[in-house]
Amino acid sequence: MKEGTHILRGLYMRLYLQKLSIADGRLIYDMLQEIESNANGFYNTVKGMSYDEYKSWINKNIDMSNGIALEDWMVPQTTYWLFMDEMPVGCGRIRHWFNESLEATGGHIGYAISVSQRGKGYGNELLRLLLEECYEMGIECVQVGANKDNKPSNKVILHNGGVLVKESEYKNFYHIYTNGHHLVEDIW
Repeated sequence: MKEGTHILRGLYMRLYLQKLSIADGRLIYDMLQEIESNANGFYNTVKGMSYDEYKSWINKNIDMSNGIALEDWMVPQTTYWLFMDEMPVGCGRIRHWFNESLEATGGHIGYAISVSQRGKGYGNELLRLLLEECYEMGIECVQVGANKDNKPSNKVILHNGGVLVKESEYKNFYHIYTNGHHLVEDIW
């Protein structure tokens, strides 16, 4: 489990990633209801689902992480939750590799922070911890995209060592190297 320490209003808080699991329950479900269905390009299909549908979604995403039952255009991806102490505050996904289409239009990492927790620095920490996971997966050059008009996300990516490598009409694409030389050290 990757973790760090975050200071908010003089209080130390433990932040850590937890991989999606069959045991994920109501706290995760409630947090996902706080994230828009399309949060600036991060698709949250759980928004508006019933709790029973969410439990089925968990099983499907465990299979996706293991490369099971993927559609032709898909690649394996793993979902993680960012916890502050014992409370989930964000969600992140890592695609294990790219196909040609995803390389042109997407990124290895997608992430979102629940609406009530935004503006507290959690996005910086979530991306940093996801980059550490990418390193452990052997992804040396991580591509991350952000909508051009999403200034907070662009700032988070730059803070974590992102280098702008291409632009589309609506999106910026960054590379972040996980070889240890370009990652931002834990500044919290």
